Amino acid sequence: METFMKSEFQYQVMTSALAEKVSLLETIFAAVREGVLLQDENGIILSANPAAEELLAASLSELKSEDYIKNPTKWTCEDGQFLIWREHALKTIHKSSEQTGEIRILHRFTPSPCWLSIRSLVLPSDYKSSVRVLTTLSDITQIQYTECRERILYGITKRVLEEQPLTDILQYPCNELVHTFGYPLAIIGLQGKKGSLTLVAQADLSESHSAKIQMLWNNNRKESCGFEKAIRTGKPQIHDVWQNALDYPWWPIYSELSIRSEGAFPLTTKGKTIGALVLYASSEDYFNPSRVNLVQSLADQLALVLWTSENQGQLQLQNKALVAAASSIIITNRAGEILWTNPAFARLSGYSLKDILGKTMSFISSGHQDKIFYQNLWRTILEGKTWHGELINRRADGFCYNEEMTITPVIGNAREITHFIVVKQDISDRLSIQNALLRQEELYRDMFETMSSAVLVFKPINQGEDFLCTALNQAAEKIENITRQQGIGARLDEVLPMAKELGVWDLVLQVYRTGEKRNFPAVYYQNQRCSGWSEGVIYRLATGDIVFLYDDVTQRILNEKALWQEKERAQVTLASIGDGVITTDVGGKITYLNPVAEKLTGWADKDAVGLYIEQVFDVYHGNTELPLVQPLYQCLRERKAVTLSNTSILKHRLGRQAFHIKISVTPMRDREETMIGAVLVFHDVTEKRALLHRISHQKNHDALTDLPNRLLLKDRLYLAILQARRRQEQVAVFFLDMDDFKLVNDTFGHAQGDALLCQVAERFKNALRPDDTVARQGGDEFIILLPELSSEQQAAQIARKLLKVLNAPFQIGDQETYITASLGIALYPVDGEDPEVLIQHADMAMYHVKAEGRNHYHFYTEALNQRLSERLKLQNEIRRALQKGEFILEYQPQFNLKDEQICGFEALVRWQHPERGLLPPSKFIAIAEESGLILPLGEWVLRSACEQNKYWQDLGYPPVSMAVNLSARQFRQKDLVEKISQIIKETGLEAQWLELEITETLSMEDVALSSEILWKMKAMGIRLSIDDFGTGFSSLSYLSRFSLDALKIDRSFIFSLMEHPDRQAIVLTIIQLAKNLGLKVIAEGVERTDQLDFLRRKDCDEVQGYLLAKPVSAEEAERFFNLDLKELVNSEDSTSPEVNEGPTPN
Repeated sequence: METFMKSEFQYQVMTSALAEKVSLLETIFAAVREGVLLQDENGIILSANPAAEELLAASLSELKSEDYIKNPTKWTCEDGQFLIWREHALKTIHKSSEQTGEIRILHRFTPSPCWLSIRSLVLPSDYKSSVRVLTTLSDITQIQYTECRERILYGITKRVLEEQPLTDILQYPCNELVHTFGYPLAIIGLQGKKGSLTLVAQADLSESHSAKIQMLWNNNRKESCGFEKAIRTGKPQIHDVWQNALDYPWWPIYSELSIRSEGAFPLTTKGKTIGALVLYASSEDYFNPSRVNLVQSLADQLALVLWTSENQGQLQLQNKALVAAASSIIITNRAGEILWTNPAFARLSGYSLKDILGKTMSFISSGHQDKIFYQNLWRTILEGKTWHGELINRRADGFCYNEEMTITPVIGNAREITHFIVVKQDISDRLSIQNALLRQEELYRDMFETMSSAVLVFKPINQGEDFLCTALNQAAEKIENITRQQGIGARLDEVLPMAKELGVWDLVLQVYRTGEKRNFPAVYYQNQRCSGWSEGVIYRLATGDIVFLYDDVTQRILNEKALWQEKERAQVTLASIGDGVITTDVGGKITYLNPVAEKLTGWADKDAVGLYIEQVFDVYHGNTELPLVQPLYQCLRERKAVTLSNTSILKHRLGRQAFHIKISVTPMRDREETMIGAVLVFHDVTEKRALLHRISHQKNHDALTDLPNRLLLKDRLYLAILQARRRQEQVAVFFLDMDDFKLVNDTFGHAQGDALLCQVAERFKNALRPDDTVARQGGDEFIILLPELSSEQQAAQIARKLLKVLNAPFQIGDQETYITASLGIALYPVDGEDPEVLIQHADMAMYHVKAEGRNHYHFYTEALNQRLSERLKLQNEIRRALQKGEFILEYQPQFNLKDEQICGFEALVRWQHPERGLLPPSKFIAIAEESGLILPLGEWVLRSACEQNKYWQDLGYPPVSMAVNLSARQFRQKDLVEKISQIIKETGLEAQWLELEITETLSMEDVALSSEILWKMKAMGIRLSIDDFGTGFSSLSYLSRFSLDALKIDRSFIFSLMEHPDRQAIVLTIIQLAKNLGLKVIAEGVERTDQLDFLRRKDCDEVQGYLLAKPVSAEEAERFFNLDLKELVNSEDSTSPEVNEGPTPN
């Protein structure tokens, strides 16, 4: 029992730990800043964290919907196509060999511009799990905003240098604001002489709408208007046009243009506002601070352009500025030949303009840069891009110097590079200073690292709302148990997790705000990385950075507290122990109750002190309910420890509760070993007893139905056998299995299937005697024990009763369903005297019922055991036959009744048994199907048939179809279509020459699934036919949904075709049905010429049967390529009846 309890406790600990880990992972998944999506192999979104829902503006239920993944989203990819999540997942799986994952950039403009970077990769899977696609989403909108802003500013400057027309320069930012940033409208207006605002550039505004906007500007002179206020104040103005009643006359125009808000940004130069850049948006909250700052910076650049265009006279002044510039400036032609330099270049290089005019700059190269360096430089500037970098050149006196150089291409009106502007600056002194600073920094860093005290440096961010670690020394790494990589860049509360709890955070804020140094006394810290005591000082550097300088004083504090802890240990232990503790003097009067004792007895310590033990500690026996002799008096009397088991029950003072407790009492003695009292310790074991009871129950009962499990059943069966042996009685064991229960699970789901099993269990219990036992074996199997039986007839009567109680419908949700059971019976002592043997024999009898048609019962017999043994032997022989290649194929030809030529073969499997000779399918196919061996056998048949047909084609024989039957288990394979496709590919046979046959009944088991599978096969080019048509119960409406090529009339209709007119009517009906559906008709089992003539007259397409040919080997089958139907009818012996191949797959 102790071992069991220990294992159970370990199991609970492991389960709890696992649950905590799962909860932690779920919390991380929900809290991660990046969006995360998980898709299956079909693109279905299985899960998404809140960040993904926010970025995609869709709830989790919307993301999981079929419409969401199959339809184009509002996100546009780099190629301009809208993102479709299902296609994205399938493409990712197709490229799964790229382990790093695919990265794509998405953007949308509505409801507001946003850019996302997504990275998708295929998660590794084992043999049990399906493929999963993991996608992370990062918001890169701010990065894109910054890049776009720089691109627009560069474009404006570039067009100014190229001296493009002013209207083109102003039109460029309007286009970029609309088409790159997604603003609905962008307009630039300039102020006229009379104060009017004239539209000079716009994007995405029709001519008629431009006129309306101009009219609006001309008439709206109220101070509430955004553009008026922007011009008047020189500040950006954001205006909700639908919130101001003064805008009422222009609301129709706003409505027509879908305008909700207006942003007006002044064009100001030299303190004078000359116009405004006006943007209109379709939402009221469109202009956030980042957009306002972006657009205003563009407006400032445009204002400079306008000022330049009106002040051409300033160019001379600018030229003088170039001459007087401290930086060296060179202008070259496209070939790099120097056209002009300013005096600063002469001072830098020692060469005058006369010395270098017409030369290239290569004459001052030092040789420190290689050929590739200059190739990259020229490639950059010839692409129209600015090059910037550092290099070493040589002066006229031969000395080398370091310089920083920027080369900017100048593009003329023909949009070709005409010149290059080179700006140089000597950075030799700067580099020398930097090197000196580096050496000084290295010296300081050595001192920093070798200090015995810990040092942490934090940089304030967001005006002191938080602090980021920028440096820490080795002592800090050791004390905080953190690596430098973990610490650098981490927030203060990540480096010092208890900073706020210990008051250190408040000290940091004081130091940051006042600049005054603050000492912090010894504080105790404990986190996931480390624990201990530290004290030190916090101060602020001139740069504003905050520095922690502190030492680990743990050992000192521990030494100081050692004596105090020793003194307090006993008191703390008594107060915090999980057991109840009561101390008394030698007379039995209480001197102390700890908190647990107070809770369990209902007495407060202050009330109980001075009372006798029996007044407070009221205990009685759990079984007899009689008061117990106080164990404390026994301890005091015998002067030794006393222990009572957990049968003792303690009554609460108020009588509302009672606790099962375990008691121990120990004498207390002073230093002279004189007894001064006793300590009574008791532990509440109520929950433990209840837990043991639950564990015992769970060990012996089924978790779903609460029925006895197999373990408890065997115990009861063993006792029943002992009792029956003494009383000369019989015992019956029933083994029941629900018929087609898998269909219930597949139709209603496993939860409803479990509910059905509970209803079945309840009916069985109600139908049986109180002493009978209903146990659940597992799954949909039940075992029933019937003791004290007098006859076999009594067992049969109860079996019929149990089957009868299943006749009434079962309620599953809001639907009714019916279910039956197969029942096997074994009796003691005739069928066995051991519980396992009886259960096994009842199981065998049940499987016999399954084989005989189900929904019945059967008693075990020795003959039944023999048949089952033979089936097991045959199953093992089939497995060995597959390994040894004992199976062969024979081929029966099919002929076209129109041209009487061969049109195909049907492949039929035979077993060349080493002892029993050649066996037909009827001898082994059923067992192969039941055991699952039909899967490898069927795959071998399909591959061999395809290989043989391809071989005949390679020999030059005309191509004909090869018909192969598919068994029920084959058809239900999840990867059936993929396996067939692989076989066709590997054998080289074209799909059109393969014909697959399925039975009529099989196709109707799951019409939707059958239709899907058949359509996939049809899409590959495979011919499809229904075998044994007319023997099932197919629906014509369902039949029309299948992508079939042919119906095959069952041989049972052909056998007595000429003797029974009703058979003729059936055959004629099938032929007419096939013709109406556009299907080919094949008749099998043709044995007589009159049958052949009848089928020919009734427009049957193809025939096969013993009249024409028996199934033969591949070598013999080749002769049929050279024979027609008439020759075979005249030559073959038609007197031998055709053997029914049975329900074989091949």
